[in-house]
Amino acid sequence: MAQVILSSPLERLLKNGYLSEKVAQTCADAVGKVYRPARRPSREPVALGKFPEPVREEENPAALFRRGWLRKGGGAFVVAPSGVGKSVFTLQAAVCWAMGRPAFGVAPVRPLKILVIQSEDDREEIAQFRNSVRRGLADEFGFDEGEIHFVLGTDDAATARVLFHQAVGLWGESFVEEVGALLDAYPDVDLVIVNPFQAYFGGDCAKNAELSQFFRSWLDREIKDPGDEGKDRAAVMFVHHTNKPPNDRDLREGWGTDMFAAYIGAGGAEIVNWARAILSIMPTKVPGVYRLVAGKRGQRLGWTDAEGRPVYSRLIKHAENGRIYWREGTPEDEAAVAGCCGGKRGAVGGDGSGGVPPVREPKFDPLFAVKAVFNAPGKSERCYRAAIAEHLHCSNGTARSLLVRATDAKWLTVKDERGFKVYDVTPEGKEAIGESGF
Repeated sequence: MAQVILSSPLERLLKNGYLSEKVAQTCADAVGKVYRPARRPSREPVALGKFPEPVREEENPAALFRRGWLRKGGGAFVVAPSGVGKSVFTLQAAVCWAMGRPAFGVAPVRPLKILVIQSEDDREEIAQFRNSVRRGLADEFGFDEGEIHFVLGTDDAATARVLFHQAVGLWGESFVEEVGALLDAYPDVDLVIVNPFQAYFGGDCAKNAELSQFFRSWLDREIKDPGDEGKDRAAVMFVHHTNKPPNDRDLREGWGTDMFAAYIGAGGAEIVNWARAILSIMPTKVPGVYRLVAGKRGQRLGWTDAEGRPVYSRLIKHAENGRIYWREGTPEDEAAVAGCCGGKRGAVGGDGSGGVPPVREPKFDPLFAVKAVFNAPGKSERCYRAAIAEHLHCSNGTARSLLVRATDAKWLTVKDERGFKVYDVTPEGKEAIGESGF
């Protein structure tokens, strides 16, 4: 039977409360119609002109970090390879932000109250990290130790602005319910730091549908205002692992620091779509020195280089005095990193400007690939890659790239024969290797 909406008189009786939905359905059955109540949107649209004017950060309870880098109701990710020191990084940042101080160039609008949910470190490790960070901030950065004790709640738990919570055995929707319960119990919490993301997500982070369900159907309902009154509850910052680095050594230099740095975290693109801000901690060739990259919303942090030009990355490093905390990079560190790679930008060095690295001269000439095909015609691509990699001491991926570049230059032709790629040298390729002396 085709679905037909009931006549308007019956609808009006239902709407005015004279009929229940059950009775309305009975009436619909009696006249051979299917009852379908009118649908209503979850909220009424708002005219763009009626949106309130932006509130100054100092007066806005939803503002957390300067220039709108992250506000309540938003999400962020801190992404780094395993073993870098993400737990100490977030703990140190939490202590600084709780005092209203910048941490690694990320400045809060005011002293924040922060809840850390973590599953990676035991109580003794957390206490060790806390003590090292506390001494480092007092001895090296000149922070008042009494103020640090105050925000940690050392003498009185009621003064604590950094709280820790272990959500054991909770993941997916049950974890989000726990976050909601914590925000109910501690409504003054501004920022929830979750370490690590995959311990509490509980799904396949490569599947965008599962990510959307976790972020948008579950978590957003707990941290965002369901109306339009600007009453978002808190922001959430997840700590996450990177993807595996590229196998090609020549590709690793820009890994995690180029224009696609926001996508360095393991998983689907929905992570980047949902997150308002993303920071990555990427290694350099100097031991203990890392590049902090603002892969998303980097322009809002206001970082600049020595000449005042906007940059989206900066150096940070491990302490060198036997303690466990992070320090800002120095000009000497920048010089050491740049010296490791001839001044090139990227994860292993450079000027820290971020964005798109400058065009580099290729390390290997594609004429090597032309010569390999010329000397041994009729071989498979696999054989050519192995021969090129052995001769040049490069990776297999670089050898494949040389074959592609030689083909693009019209020095080689390639065709598929029974599932195998067969290369041949063109007249232009023969001329090129003759002129070059290969």
